[in-house]
Amino acid sequence: MSKSTALKAASQFFSLLLCLILLPAAFAQAEELNGTVTYENGTYGSNIVPGPGKIYENYTVHDIKPSYHSIYLTQGENETFNVSFRNKGNETLNIVPKVVAPPDDYYDVLNESWVTILPENATVNPSVEQNFTIEVSVPEDAESGEYEAQIAFTNDTYPEEYDIPVYIQESAKGYSDSISAGEYSDPMYVNAVNLWVSVPVNPKLELQASYVSDIVEPGKEYVYTIKIKNVAGKDITIDPKVMSYEMYDYSFDEPVFGDNTIEISAPSTIKAGEIADMTIKVPVPKDASGTYDAYIEMNADGKENDGSIPQVSLSFTVDKQPTAPYIKTFNTTTGDSITIEVSAETSDQDTPLRIFPEKEEQSFEINLTCNSNPVNLTLVKVAESGTVDSQGHIFPIWAMENSSSYQTDIRKHTETYRATGAIGTWKLTILPKNTNSFDYLITIEKSK
Repeated sequence: MSKSTALKAASQFFSLLLCLILLPAAFAQAEELNGTVTYENGTYGSNIVPGPGKIYENYTVHDIKPSYHSIYLTQGENETFNVSFRNKGNETLNIVPKVVAPPDDYYDVLNESWVTILPENATVNPSVEQNFTIEVSVPEDAESGEYEAQIAFTNDTYPEEYDIPVYIQESAKGYSDSISAGEYSDPMYVNAVNLWVSVPVNPKLELQASYVSDIVEPGKEYVYTIKIKNVAGKDITIDPKVMSYEMYDYSFDEPVFGDNTIEISAPSTIKAGEIADMTIKVPVPKDASGTYDAYIEMNADGKENDGSIPQVSLSFTVDKQPTAPYIKTFNTTTGDSITIEVSAETSDQDTPLRIFPEKEEQSFEINLTCNSNPVNLTLVKVAESGTVDSQGHIFPIWAMENSSSYQTDIRKHTETYRATGAIGTWKLTILPKNTNSFDYLITIEKSK
């Protein structure tokens, strides 16, 4: 026998010996929990195969479907779902389902008074399936949040040294690392449905607008008003305060002015269904320049905002009106007449919020020279145009003073001038008023 043949035979022998050693261990693992988990319509289901029935000597794993159920309910709502329990043991069971605390404290514990289980108890023979109806009702005064519980059908719990099956870990906490039952603060029941209830945040206040954004001038005082509606069904106290975005501000620029510069006036209590006004006064310092961003926290009922109270974003840009005109030079080679068109756009979205000072109309101071000599300009047309939307509203219906469904988002002011042409070098100067941007169009009209 060659050396290579001997080595090959020895390798095959040791491989066979290793298989014989591992074979009992493989059969022993057949008694561990295994199965396939599916997720559909907020419910986890599984076809758990517990083997012959007994996993440990002191309990039996029964077949429960679904093993996990999630519900989204608002205050005052309820939902019903069904759970099937199949007796996988050899003895007749008296099943009395109960709501128990979840094994972890990741979410709030679901109050057992929210849950009704029918039938309250049932006798289930071996291999027989029993259906239970579970109704979850969220009280009108329930706090918003995430709640969880277990609905246990037997008193069996996993021993501390037992590794919780992966599908239970995922349904309970959303991860699949191996953990033991002893790591939980409360016992993990073997034959149970993991129940998760999400109670969303219902708004308590509605605002006419969620932001105030404007271009302001130094030395002027600006006043804005926002309507607030109480939709909570009960009286609510408010104490609006200006808050800065210090946690999220990574810029090195100092704010234009301090938070205490802005004054807010509003009623301390808004009755149920009432619409009240909140006034925001912004006195801009004479030496101010730059931008300012903050928000108004309503501090409703003196509690931390849980998302049911909207905030008002504040964004101001302090900008002086230009004092020097824009200059445009051009040349002509004919004596044809010249037409000059200047236009500017403005948004009307914030206009209803500002009550003082009123937004002034845009205009232009225009001068024209040819070869350094002044040229007479004749204003031949002034046009006002806009974009009108008849479908949407920037403000809720209850905050609109009239029932008109038309809304103007953009307005455009255009001035058209004409001058007698000549050959030479021209200089056009444009000084805008009440606008920081504009368009211009110079047209040399060809003679016929």
